[in-house]
This record gives sequence, structure tokens and C-alpha cells, in this order.
Amino acid sequence: MQLLRETAASFSTGFRMALARPRHTLLIAFGFVVAGITLAVLLTLPAGLNRLAGNTGASDIAVVMSGNSFEESGESFKPALAALAGSLPGVAHGRQGQPLVAPQFVVETRLRRTDGSTATVLVRGVTPVFWNIVRHAISMRSGQRFAAGKDELIAGVAAARGFVALDTGATTSINKNPWHVSGEFAAGGGFWESELWTDMSALQSAYHAQGALTCLWVKLTSPAAFTAFKRALHDNPQTQGMHAVRQRDYYTDQAAFLKYLITAATQGIAAALGLGAILAIVNALGLALAARRHELAIQRAVGFRRGSLALALLVEVLVIGALCAAVALLVAWLAVNGHEVGSSTGGSAIQFRMRVNASVIVWTFAYVLILGVLSAFWPIARAVRAPLTRVLQDE
Repeated sequence: MQLLRETAASFSTGFRMALARPRHTLLIAFGFVVAGITLAVLLTLPAGLNRLAGNTGASDIAVVMSGNSFEESGESFKPALAALAGSLPGVAHGRQGQPLVAPQFVVETRLRRTDGSTATVLVRGVTPVFWNIVRHAISMRSGQRFAAGKDELIAGVAAARGFVALDTGATTSINKNPWHVSGEFAAGGGFWESELWTDMSALQSAYHAQGALTCLWVKLTSPAAFTAFKRALHDNPQTQGMHAVRQRDYYTDQAAFLKYLITAATQGIAAALGLGAILAIVNALGLALAARRHELAIQRAVGFRRGSLALALLVEVLVIGALCAAVALLVAWLAVNGHEVGSSTGGSAIQFRMRVNASVIVWTFAYVLILGVLSAFWPIARAVRAPLTRVLQDE
């Protein structure tokens, strides 16, 4: 208790001194704020990717692809396999008893971004059963769905914002053919909002690939039914060339590599920036404590222990750091939260929004407080261990 009382008293005195002489405090705060803002902004990128993947797909839908392909736009297979997949255990059925299996023909096309560059966009050709599977996950924002058999498409809202000629009513070129954009759709901020959807037969015709399929979406009776479905798919001699993955896991994997690159870059920048911040804070804190050496010496002379003084000084630094972390997060939130950025994953363009979420908040506070502890250790140790008689004589 005595240690806590001394610490509180010393902290109160130091806080008043810091307000009376704010120059050094502002120098310390500057190092914290710069490091905190940089880290917070960088962390909003993987946070945005996590939200993108988390808002796409479901655990009770299986994505079935050719055994040699790990992309929905990969190697094609025969339509007969779609019917076989619908007969396997665990497959859900519609009101009329039909298996909820949505065959798709997915291709990639190059389109021009609004900034003048070009990027690859996923074009998904679907059949009517597709809407039975995704009807609760999407909503039309403008226009209407494409008509069957026609060169019409609907664009995800992110694709419409990021690319030229994808607004409702516009005409865009796919595989050198004109396609009418009949509407725009939203999908909860997920991957699908960066895609174009159209009638499967029309897309197959445009690519001279009548009858070709590249993936299936299979609605399951429950998430737990995936294991039995996957095993049956593997064990059936006619479908052994196929493999299945949970839809939610598929999209998580799509974002994983890009997230890894961003996270690795963030860690490298945080380490380099943190070292610079530590050096700046050590210098500023050393100057601040040098200006307060007489105050600290008097406290020691009247009975304050070194431990309580060191703890009070550390608390001062950490309070400054915490306040600076809050400022950094506020700046990041005002500057970039919700800002849309374009990137690519799995070879296709994606649009996602930077997010200041709970993870960003926790890691920013943790980073700044760790910088505070590392920066404060040496200057505080030197200040409280200075020879008392020499400091008093110098004053």
C-alpha cells in the first residue's frame, strides 16, 4: 500500500509538471502518434479482408470443382457430373423435390478500371436454381436481373464502382462481344460484389463452350452434412475426379495469401517504425527527466523509494501512450475507415473497404504501450538511480 501511495503522489506531481512544461511531453506524444497512426492504417487492410471473406458464402454450401482445379474458373467438367452430385447424401432439395445443385460456368475477363488501369474480373454464368441458393444473401440495388439466353449481366456494386461501363444501363465488352448491364446487386460487402453475373448458356455461347461447367454450388441439409457429402463424392467412382470445399472456407482461402502479404508488410513496417519511435521517445523522455531531476531528487530525499518513482514515471509514459493511441485510432477512423481499395486475389480483382474494428483497436493500443515500456526503461532507470547528493549539489 505504501508503494501505491507513493506512486500516486509522485504521478500527481509529475502530471502537473508535464502540464507546466508541455514541450517534452509533446515530443514524446509525437513519436507515439506517428507510430500509432501508421500501424492503425495498415491494420485496416487485413481487417477489411477479414470482413470481405467473412461476409461471403455459407457453411452449408459446398463448392465442387475439378480435382485439378482450386479456382471456380478453373478446369471444366461434364454436365453429367452435376446430376451425379445431386444424388449424393447430404444434398438439400427444393420445394418440388429437385436437388439444390447450381452448375456454373465461370470465366475471367479483362476490364478497364475507373483509374485507367485494367484488371481481371470474374464473370459467373448461372442457372435458375442458383437463385434458390443465394436468394437470402443478395439484393438488387438498381435495375433488374438479366434475362435468360440474352447477353445481359448484373454487376456487383463494388465492380460497378471500380470499373468503367458497369453502371445499370451501360454496355460493356466481354470476349469482344457487347453485353448490356441490366442491374446492380449487393451481397453484404463480400467477394461477390466484385463479380459479374449472367445467364450460363449465354456465357457459354460467348466463349464457344456449350455444355462446359467449371464448378457447382451444392446446398446441403446442414453444415454437418458436408463431411458425408465430401466422402461420398470421393468414394463414388464416377465423381472421384472432383473435390469439394465448404463455401465459407473457399473464400477464406481466396483472401488468405493477400492477407499474408499485407500482414507481413505491416509487421516489417511496424518493426522499423517502432525502432525509430523508440529512439525518438527515449531522447524526448531523457530530456524531460533531465528537466525534472531536481523534483525527483527532492522526492527521494523526503523518503520516496526508487521503485515508486520508477513506477509513477512509467505510468506517466503509458498514459501518454494510451491517449496517443486513441488519437491515432480516431485519425485512422476519420481518414480511412470505409475507404474502398482495389486489389486482386486468385488472379481476379476485388474491391474491399478498410475497417477500424476491435482487432485494429486492440493491436494499436498494445503496440503503442509496448513502445512505451521499451522506450521508458532506460531513461527512467537512469533518472531514479542518479546519485542523490550530486543532483542536489548541482541544483
